[in-house]
Amino acid sequence: MSPQKRRLIQVGPQPVSLQPVSLAPDTVPAQTLQRPPSALERRRRREPRPGELLQAVRNLDLTQDAAYRAELTEWIEDAYTERMGGVLLGLFARCHLGPPYVDHRLTVVGHILEHYRPTDIVPPPFDAARTLAQSPVYEYVEVYSDGDIIPVLADGSVS
Repeated sequence: MSPQKRRLIQVGPQPVSLQPVSLAPDTVPAQTLQRPPSALERRRRREPRPGELLQAVRNLDLTQDAAYRAELTEWIEDAYTERMGGVLLGLFARCHLGPPYVDHRLTVVGHILEHYRPTDIVPPPFDAARTLAQSPVYEYVEVYSDGDIIPVLADGSVS
């Protein structure tokens, strides 16, 4: 990790700073991906998501700049690592790019942002989040390695 902090997004008067953290597939032990969440991780998953995190996720669809998108992805990954809610595989959300795309997934392992058309098949375990993500009630859906799927509302609370 670089000791330098970088300015990424501005939400209100305070800038959001980050230090990227990488969760490459070979850095996450297999037993971590298989184990059930601890009591702390379950409690952390129920806490509201901060506005800066919600804005970073929204900004993914608002930019065509690949470098900025990579920075957003790293920042989101870091934010989830700091939350200590367990191993997040990624997020699934409605896509705001317009036709032909309706939704997308962001995997924190590998930093993949993939957009889907209505007829596209979404790979597991993200397929279980697709129906929830289509609802305008949810901002996005978190998909964890232990199978938990947590819908996040626009105000940051979870359902």
